Amino acid sequence: MECEISEIFKLYWAYMPLSPEEMNRIPENHRIRPYLVCMEDENSFYGFPCTSNIFQNKERYVNSRAIIEYSGYNPTLVKLDTIYKLPKENIKGFFHHIHKGDDNEIIKKIQANFEFSNYPQEVVDYFEGMNIHISWCDVIMYNDQLYNVVGIIGKKFILIPIYRYPVNNTVECHFDGLKYYADVDKIIFLQNDGYFKYCTYTCELKYGRNVKTKEEVKELGEYYFSLPRVQCNCDYSKLSDVEPGMILDYFEEDIMHKLIVLTKNESELEVLIGGEHDIYATFEYKKMPINTDMPFIVSGVLSDDRFIKLRDKKLREKGPILKLYNNNLQKY
Repeated sequence: MECEISEIFKLYWAYMPLSPEEMNRIPENHRIRPYLVCMEDENSFYGFPCTSNIFQNKERYVNSRAIIEYSGYNPTLVKLDTIYKLPKENIKGFFHHIHKGDDNEIIKKIQANFEFSNYPQEVVDYFEGMNIHISWCDVIMYNDQLYNVVGIIGKKFILIPIYRYPVNNTVECHFDGLKYYADVDKIIFLQNDGYFKYCTYTCELKYGRNVKTKEEVKELGEYYFSLPRVQCNCDYSKLSDVEPGMILDYFEEDIMHKLIVLTKNESELEVLIGGEHDIYATFEYKKMPINTDMPFIVSGVLSDDRFIKLRDKKLREKGPILKLYNNNLQKY
């Protein structure tokens, strides 16, 4: 039986939307690439860039990419974090239809990217009202609380709350390079009334060395209950409570900053500090006394692999050390 064809998305070959100077710097056989086209106006198409090099594009954030497959061609990776306005004269020709079954995953990810992307407003308006189908393993936001969908019965979701920091008697799960903690003792049933936001999906379930992917787990709820529980009695109100790998949010002069804990001993922390929207690789290395009076919240915990790479890189390349005393930075 043939698959239905998407009415929203099509693949086209198109010249990259670059200036003549930029185009001249690119080899001629690389100036055309596939785009996943989704909408058009009088003079332009809107398209997400694509590549067949799916193994060289391991973006950390699952919402930044989608992989589509079709008969007779290699899989195509669609980069959903950026959309281009392509002049119609740039279009070289039609490439391929995609399956209607791929629409839901792509639309979910586009909607989840609204908050973080630079999509033009007309693209946001186009996708904002589209209905999406939630699946098990998806992570949704409802009333400012994150939940993992562990099952669906009719029009009801079976949900488990998940937290951004360790909570006693929870189970560890991973997505987007961060650790989260699922409270398996709190099962919630939620009517699918549309008043929720899709965020991402749980790509790894992990406790210690025990790692399972979504594809390896058939019953998420049962798998959660089979794992050991995290034991933690901290409320994370003091810096002495935090652990390496934690991401802290704090305000200085009404501006939010982020702090990543690298190491901890009895007297001080080694940390990275940066702006709310800065990438972690640009954060500055600092030392700070562990008794520093600084209101903060724990906004996340880096996955082990991601944390170790970041910590080791920053400790190797650390330059002049800054110390933080009562929110005042002093170089020594």
